[in-house]
Amino acid sequence: MSEQPNSTFESVVRKSVRHLAIVAGVTLLLLMLLTVYAVVMRYIFNAPILWALDIGRMGLVVLVFFGLAYCGLTGGHIAVDFLGVFAPPRVVQISDVIIRSSCVVLIGLMAWQAMQQGFDAMEMGEGTNELEIPLSPFFAVVAFGSVTYGVVLVIQVARAARGVALDDHGES
Repeated sequence: MSEQPNSTFESVVRKSVRHLAIVAGVTLLLLMLLTVYAVVMRYIFNAPILWALDIGRMGLVVLVFFGLAYCGLTGGHIAVDFLGVFAPPRVVQISDVIIRSSCVVLIGLMAWQAMQQGFDAMEMGEGTNELEIPLSPFFAVVAFGSVTYGVVLVIQVARAARGVALDDHGES
């Protein structure tokens, strides 16, 4: 009976993370188009667009932090399975819980610091160099993406503690 709410919550998280990944993918597409446009303008028309760097940097923030949780959910990150080769399954399970729990704490700290930096940027009126795009919303993107990844990690900690293995697609 207690599995159903967990399953429903995990399903909602998976769908939400996939939607964020779509936003990250669209951002990547737009960044590629911007890069092509900037190269064509610079080298063919000898008219560099100085604002492209500002847009590119802010786009990369969205790309990275909206894609972070999806990468963690699907196992898209680089992983070395050194312990699992020779350790008993129980040791691997315990180490997985400890490592992912540590990651939850670190990601939580990163989200908290991003919000602090965002409030500071808002207070100081910080912006990008050319277009003066306010930085505070992008610190909020960092915090939101970090919190989302933290939620994915908490789900994975709970699954690891129950002994439920994850395959490469984040499914049981």
